[in-house]
Amino acid sequence: MKINLDHFSTGYSGKEILHDLTFEVSSPGIYVVLGKNGAGKTTLFRSMTGLLKPYSGTIRYNDVELEKSDVKIAYLGHRDSIPTGLSVENALKFFARVEGVPDESINDVIERFGLKKFLGQSYLNLSQGQRRRVSLAKSLLGEKELMILDEPTSGLDPKISSEIRELMKQESKDRIILYSSHNLYEATDIGSEVIAISEGKILYAGEMSGLSAGHYRIGIRGAGIEDVTSNYTKDGKYYVFDLKSQDEAADLVSRLTSSGAKLYEVRDISNTLERFYDESKE
Repeated sequence: MKINLDHFSTGYSGKEILHDLTFEVSSPGIYVVLGKNGAGKTTLFRSMTGLLKPYSGTIRYNDVELEKSDVKIAYLGHRDSIPTGLSVENALKFFARVEGVPDESINDVIERFGLKKFLGQSYLNLSQGQRRRVSLAKSLLGEKELMILDEPTSGLDPKISSEIRELMKQESKDRIILYSSHNLYEATDIGSEVIAISEGKILYAGEMSGLSAGHYRIGIRGAGIEDVTSNYTKDGKYYVFDLKSQDEAADLVSRLTSSGAKLYEVRDISNTLERFYDESKE
């Protein structure tokens, strides 16, 4: 499958929110749409499902314009769309009928998302994490080619968030997943490709590692470091060094130890995505 946005702009009530977006995605995997709140992530996703019309430019799936495309899209927004009065089993059966898919598809998502023990429970009585699993399973009834997930771990605790990300990593083997987040840790944990958005414009589209090129920060906890170098800042117990690469970090550690400094801990404290946003405004 291939997704192509070509100089796409749109907005609400005549006010342009997305400005001249151009990017292409053509291989299965998770593509993180990264941006702070208000950057335009939700507007982009609504546009890609056809809920918003373009002011200019196009969105194409497999070289066919969105309006004429028959691509099957699974979209999960901020709010769950499952009636709270239904049991999990009845909710899945209801949406399967809406999608026109056989019972085998229900059994498949029950297995993939570990829902068997929840089938008889009311959706209303599930935890937030359990509800999110059901919503993800519902969205994949009928085997979708594209998943669009708008901050799917928002409001979930770290353990449940990690479980959701692992599920999505498995699902991404056979399809493209667009996964929005404003969480820097989550972005680097789940995706190797990123589309970074700020104020409705694309700042960067490519490999996650490209954001960190030339930016590497380590924190060292130890003794005798001041006797070897003064090119650091202090952050609590850590001596912080801003470097250009991991090789430079390795050279620094070697120089410190060979000069008699005692190193108790060396850790990567790079916050490359945040620094990227800050520098893009300069």
